[in-house]
Amino acid sequence: MQAQEQRVPAGLSSERVGFFTDAVFAIAMTLLVIEIPRPEDDEQFTVGAGVGKAEAGRNLVHFLNEQTGSFVAYALAFWTLWIVWRQHHVLFDRIDRLSPALVRWHLPLLLLIGFLPYPTTVFGHHTDNPAAAALYALSVGALLICRSGVQSQAVRDGLIRAGTAPDGYRVERRTSWIIAWYFLATALLSWWTPWIVAAWVAGPVLSAVLKRWQHRTPAIDL
Repeated sequence: MQAQEQRVPAGLSSERVGFFTDAVFAIAMTLLVIEIPRPEDDEQFTVGAGVGKAEAGRNLVHFLNEQTGSFVAYALAFWTLWIVWRQHHVLFDRIDRLSPALVRWHLPLLLLIGFLPYPTTVFGHHTDNPAAAALYALSVGALLICRSGVQSQAVRDGLIRAGTAPDGYRVERRTSWIIAWYFLATALLSWWTPWIVAAWVAGPVLSAVLKRWQHRTPAIDL
């Protein structure tokens, strides 16, 4: 074990980068909820002073209903980060060290993970604005491009341990690239499609269909 650790060049151990990446994911996923508007200390939500229970309840329900866009944006972004984190976790369970190129890929990856709460908030507050939808789609698409780049770079640099990269993992990487470009394409669709959220929700479904199809049809590796 000690001999193996000594063969890993300084700065290229997978543990430190993995721990740091996990921390950035955790912080970003927590920040997503902070910008969701919450009821302030307003008399209309407080029972008393002329406001009955029924009226206060209706006021709160009405307020929460107005935040539907923020709740939807939160769920979409959290689900996206969860998927990317799980794929990153699987990858790091298959490697013992990093390459300089793989470390460089983590700079834009972590940058976009930390940035995602911002476009999520903008879209959540302005779901009917195509520019807000485009900003969110571009941010997620760029994040998924970096996710796919990390996966492919690990394979190109021969970092995957022998016997841990079956055909299923190659299918996973091909599908990752397709879904990344799919999300970037939705940035254009957001200007003409009022229900762009449906296209984003369909992403995981499309991913599952593509994986099943590729298991049956040979494809070019990425």
